[in-house]
Amino acid sequence: MGLTLPIELFQQAKRTMISQQEKVLLSWVCELPDGAAKRVFDQGNEAFKGERFFWQNKERTLRLAGLGATDQLHVEQGQDRFLMLHTRKEQVLRQTVTNSEETACGAVYFGGFSFDDQHDTSPEWERFGEGFFYLPLFLVTEKEDCCYLSVNVWLSEHDDYEKIEAVMAQWDKLISSPIRSNPDVACISEERLAEDAWLLAAEDVVALLQEVTSMQKVVLARRMRLGFDGFISSSRIIAHMEEQQANSYCFVLENGTSTFFGATPERLLLADVDHLESACVAGSIARGETAGEDAILGETLLSDAKNLAEHHFVVEMIEATLARFCKDVQVSASPTLLKNRDIQHLYMTVSGQRGEAKMLDVLRELHPTPALGGWPQAEAMAVIRLKEEADRGFYGAPIGWIDPLDRGEFAVAIRSALVTGTNALLYAGCGIVADSVPAEELAETAIKFQPMLRVLGGRVHERS
Repeated sequence: MGLTLPIELFQQAKRTMISQQEKVLLSWVCELPDGAAKRVFDQGNEAFKGERFFWQNKERTLRLAGLGATDQLHVEQGQDRFLMLHTRKEQVLRQTVTNSEETACGAVYFGGFSFDDQHDTSPEWERFGEGFFYLPLFLVTEKEDCCYLSVNVWLSEHDDYEKIEAVMAQWDKLISSPIRSNPDVACISEERLAEDAWLLAAEDVVALLQEVTSMQKVVLARRMRLGFDGFISSSRIIAHMEEQQANSYCFVLENGTSTFFGATPERLLLADVDHLESACVAGSIARGETAGEDAILGETLLSDAKNLAEHHFVVEMIEATLARFCKDVQVSASPTLLKNRDIQHLYMTVSGQRGEAKMLDVLRELHPTPALGGWPQAEAMAVIRLKEEADRGFYGAPIGWIDPLDRGEFAVAIRSALVTGTNALLYAGCGIVADSVPAEELAETAIKFQPMLRVLGGRVHERS
């Protein structure tokens, strides 16, 4: 396409470097005619495999594709992960020379946090740690009928314009690369992990909740392991999620030979210049085989006392949290149904006027909501640590993006899976309350595995 980064911006960056006496991030943003985030992601399979991300919001009005890592943040246990990302972002902003303040463009960090930074990290999650984010070399932002390319390059005092020319040559080579078809892989093994232990844990939690009436809910998660006869393609994963999982965020985060991905319906926090918004998603029931059956199931969910109580905990907590940071907090009138292909949930929104709130401060206070942890939060987390042996990793935790001006969006990473080599770990959870029946809760988690089973196994895993 012959894009050329203006030499004037390069010269401005060099002057800034001299005055600040430190390296500078040159972040160039330009319109990309006929650009498409998914296509560029696919074209980067050979040159950037293992250093790519993809994000598509629930409304499908924003797509991001990042390739290459100009900067990377890996948070170890014991470090303040939210503060570390905020500090890194602000430090890089002070060192940035850019030609644009377009939302979701420029020096955008993408990644996620672990569910519980007090849990020992298991081997499959070591690459991601307690938080993992990176600033891409190339970022394609597709929104509002426009497409933008952001090029993020560190410059030191010894760099000349030839470095920029080399980077742009790399871009030209990337977008001229053919999109190679990925071979189909077959699922050759399927293992539901520790079901009996999970049922026993659920029974113990029910007994505890019946005894300790100040606790209302504890969310317990479990896992499945799938084995494949080859390596799973991120491009195929995205294509399947887009095709099968409407009304959901779609995300892929590659880190070497590990890939975390999902199709989640749940927004945790949307932040623009003067507005914050969160979603309350809790309570669930299956979809019906016919329109009539589906409507009956939906009405059952809307009138079910147990599910309404679970949802109310989430609404109360999110409303109280946003009220600490926002003015004029608004809560939608009553629960509606959020319908995905395999499952439907109770859904409401909470929003407010932002003021001076820092996005990551709000995110820290929101996570985990009662939908993924329980209520009260601290007590529920203590029970989870006692009763869950497996590391949730990034499952159920915030994943998303934040731009230089503290705008961004994070979703809750449910309906998700971790691929390592030729294996995949799938995660699902459900809220345990005092009148829960463990066998019924186990059946609910089976429904929640279904979206990722479908994505990984095509249409083999259709519900009967």
